[in-house]
Amino acid sequence: SILDRDSVDERKQSALSRIQEDMTKWARELQLEHSDNPYRLDLSKVTVVVDKPERPVPLKQLGSGSNWVGVHLITYFALQHFYINAKRPVPSFLFLDQPSQVYFPSELDEKKTDWNEVNRIYQFVIERTTELHGQLQVIIVDHADPEKSSFGEFVLENWWPDDKSLVPVDWYETK
Repeated sequence: SILDRDSVDERKQSALSRIQEDMTKWARELQLEHSDNPYRLDLSKVTVVVDKPERPVPLKQLGSGSNWVGVHLITYFALQHFYINAKRPVPSFLFLDQPSQVYFPSELDEKKTDWNEVNRIYQFVIERTTELHGQLQVIIVDHADPEKSSFGEFVLENWWPDDKSLVPVDWYETK
């Protein structure tokens, strides 16, 4: 009863509008499907929606796995961007598990399309964290080989070499 419901709704709509602006801009940057249309977060259905002229398209109808990864990235970063700029008491870190999995680079991919996509999403993460000047920490665990990437300089631990396995071989080998 202390809060005016209209004021709360207006503030929520204002926040969603700002979040939508970043989502739409970053959807274009990542070249996501339907990125010539506005992207938005629909809180009533807890999903992302693209507002196409003929009808709204929810996340579950937005195409490929690579597009879904991009949609999740723009949403997570738009939310974090909003919270950090509004000085809200929300933990300012993201933990991403294998964002490259949907692309997982194929050695048979002559045009290097998969690696180009993996590098694009990692470049997106690097640019968003750089823009926030150390206010957001992003931890990523992935199978993407940093030797074949543009993000190798940001890798703190590389588990690819046999002698640096995350789980030491002697833990599971029988003697």
